[in-house]
Amino acid sequence: MRRILIVLVGAGLLAGCGRKDDEAIAADTLSRDIQLPKPDSTVALNDVPAAPTRTDTVYLPPPPAPRRNPPRASAPAPAPPPPAAAPASEPVRPATPAADPAGSRLVAGTTLETTAASSITSKTNKPGETFTARIGEAVLASNGRVVIPAGSIVTLSIVALKPAPNKAAKDGTIVLRAESVSINGVSQPLDADVTFVEHTLKSRGVGTSEAAKVGVGAAAGAILGKVVGGGTGAAVGGVVGAGAGAAVAVESADRDVVVPVGATIRLVLRTAFGA
Repeated sequence: MRRILIVLVGAGLLAGCGRKDDEAIAADTLSRDIQLPKPDSTVALNDVPAAPTRTDTVYLPPPPAPRRNPPRASAPAPAPPPPAAAPASEPVRPATPAADPAGSRLVAGTTLETTAASSITSKTNKPGETFTARIGEAVLASNGRVVIPAGSIVTLSIVALKPAPNKAAKDGTIVLRAESVSINGVSQPLDADVTFVEHTLKSRGVGTSEAAKVGVGAAAGAILGKVVGGGTGAAVGGVVGAGAGAAVAVESADRDVVVPVGATIRLVLRTAFGA
């Protein structure tokens, strides 16, 4: 109990001492003439926030692209040297006919040997008619290929066919033209010249036209005999005239051109033939 009292007394003493000190400080403050300095209006106060700083955006152009040198053009290839000229001393060879490149066709100038499969004669046949001939041997190309087999049929047409006009005439007239050739049953055009036709001349004998000539000769003889020797002379003259007329008839008788079966007919190609 005594301790508590001592504590309370001490606290009261301390409180009194403190109050005296505060009063002394306040009296000292009032006795002083405290003058604060005048504030400087040009100095910004620290309690006012500064204005935000303005930032301008500046756009700069992009830097230029690096310059590239254009590709260098390649130098043109040198022109090939001109072909060397042939020596002047070399002889010029004559041009030869061009052969078939494949060697599987018959070239122009190839000869075809045929034989007549039917006969014709100037006594009965006329121009414009046709007849046939047969290939005797197979016709080969340069490479050995058979282009026209043996036995193939060639069709020809008669262009002109005339008998020999009299006994003194050496020959009649016969002109043929190749039309086509049938190979294994297939007909193909044939461009060829007929260069040879084997034929004979056959006398017709004394016919109607020759008899008329005989009659003319007898009448002329009779007239001649009558003038010279009267009646008897006329008879003699008639006999003589008849004999002379017969002789004239024989001499003037036509001889027909005849192409018998099996006669040779030769053809020469004007253009190449074959596939």
